[in-house]
Amino acid sequence: MRSLIEVFFNPPMAVARFGASPTPLDAFEWRVSRDAHGKVLTVVDPALSLRVAEDGSAQPYLPGHIRFKDDDGSVRPVAPFIELWARLQAADGGVEEEPFTLALMDELRLTLRHFSVQVWAANLKAARRTNDPACGFQARVAFGGEDHTRKPLLASSPHTSGQAPLVSPDRPVPLGQVQWLRPVAERDPAFPEADLSVLRLRFTPAAGKVYAPPRAVQGPDRLTVTGVVDVYQLAWQTEGRVHTIVPPEQRILNDDTPWSTYRMLTGLYEDPQPQDGYDGSDDGDNQSWGCVDDSCDALVTVAVAWRGQRYAAEGRVFVGPPAFAPDRRPFYSVADDLADRDLPLVQVTRENYDEVKAEVVALFRRAFETAATLNLDAARTEALQDNQGSNPPPPPPGMTLPRTDGGSMTEVDTPYIDRTPDLTLNQPPGDFMISVRGDRLSYSQAVPFVHSQLMEEAVLIDFLRRRHAHVRRLLRPAFGLITEWHPEPLPPPDPNFRDPRVVRDLMHDMRMPPYMRDAYYVPLSLTRRQYRLLIDFLDLLAQEEGAQA
Repeated sequence: MRSLIEVFFNPPMAVARFGASPTPLDAFEWRVSRDAHGKVLTVVDPALSLRVAEDGSAQPYLPGHIRFKDDDGSVRPVAPFIELWARLQAADGGVEEEPFTLALMDELRLTLRHFSVQVWAANLKAARRTNDPACGFQARVAFGGEDHTRKPLLASSPHTSGQAPLVSPDRPVPLGQVQWLRPVAERDPAFPEADLSVLRLRFTPAAGKVYAPPRAVQGPDRLTVTGVVDVYQLAWQTEGRVHTIVPPEQRILNDDTPWSTYRMLTGLYEDPQPQDGYDGSDDGDNQSWGCVDDSCDALVTVAVAWRGQRYAAEGRVFVGPPAFAPDRRPFYSVADDLADRDLPLVQVTRENYDEVKAEVVALFRRAFETAATLNLDAARTEALQDNQGSNPPPPPPGMTLPRTDGGSMTEVDTPYIDRTPDLTLNQPPGDFMISVRGDRLSYSQAVPFVHSQLMEEAVLIDFLRRRHAHVRRLLRPAFGLITEWHPEPLPPPDPNFRDPRVVRDLMHDMRMPPYMRDAYYVPLSLTRRQYRLLIDFLDLLAQEEGAQA
């Protein structure tokens, strides 16, 4: 018999997404396809899914098609599964990893009674801003391995004497539910690849609702002039509107907490980073409306007792909003962020050319898919307005940088501008775009003409080979490691990396990706690993181009 070394979750992290529908979203996979006109497209293909019953039993099936919403418009939530795995040592000393199944339980002489499950879910955003734990809310459930019923996560605020809880235990905020699946040895003959004997837990997120205190009845939108004037009289004059903040049944929060009177710009609180907005920050004196949502982070722990020892696996579930464009792949994903932190930089050589080329091709395709969902005109305007008030020193002689004013991405933005002036009907320099016939978004509609042809691998590689210097110029450098920073921040930016101490490195310009923000509300770039991979790939193409010349 093998010996148990460790238990862990696969995957160790999962992302759940809100949805008011009672039916979870079926599983699907991204696939690159070609349509009848030869375009390279990302499509979603149905994948093997599990339908979970009230008693915890699972039934595999293959969806005929993927539905993201019900007929009434309710979004179907993404409810991920996480599997319990084991790391085992064989008699010969070898180490193996495999799912924790009924067969493995028999081998180790375990039953479900030897397992216990605990899930802790919390929303601490208001507590983080106010530095008051009673403004956060959390839920905890714990049960044995033989319990397969669905467990609701009903959250309330921890508090001690003298503290007012934001969420009362008698009116909790639901954060979703969890269910420990019932393993069975038999396989479905129609889907023999689905092993139903694996120990799994499913996390189903909440509906995506907002909760507030009783006073959060109505409020103006961002277009409405607020302050000492009567916002209800001015709403129609300023094209702003007054909206219901939350429905009456969701006004359940305590109105006597630091979160109800929170104002960031008072000197009493630090602005938390990454920056996180709050409802009411654009209204009058910027006092919080006291709103929270039912998003959360969850810690899942499964413990097993074996030979007098306790082995525990910990996994994380992060809950967020539905995907805006689920059939589009982001160019900067959680996986890219983790790879940037954990994996070494790729050394691009002729030997790994094909592997690197495939990654570069995928990156450009993902960049186009992201750009195709963006209102580039609006993003440009907001980004250039963010630049106002920043006065970096001029670059030294010989250094050319993109424009950060209204000339950005116009014909005066040389040598960075290329095809855009021909595609935007000669838009003059300015933060705001000039409307044209049909109120067309000139920059947004230029995106397909610039990027879509690069979806084809042969066209992309030929373009990178011929225009490698121009592409290098158009890439915004990633932030450098602290060990790469100069002892004192230099007035001009370093051409190889960005430094958050340098004002110019925090300003928006047309470099790729243009006018997008990262979590710190500064210009977004590729990850350091992506950036170095692409630069080194361009260098390799340049060397080959020079050798051929």
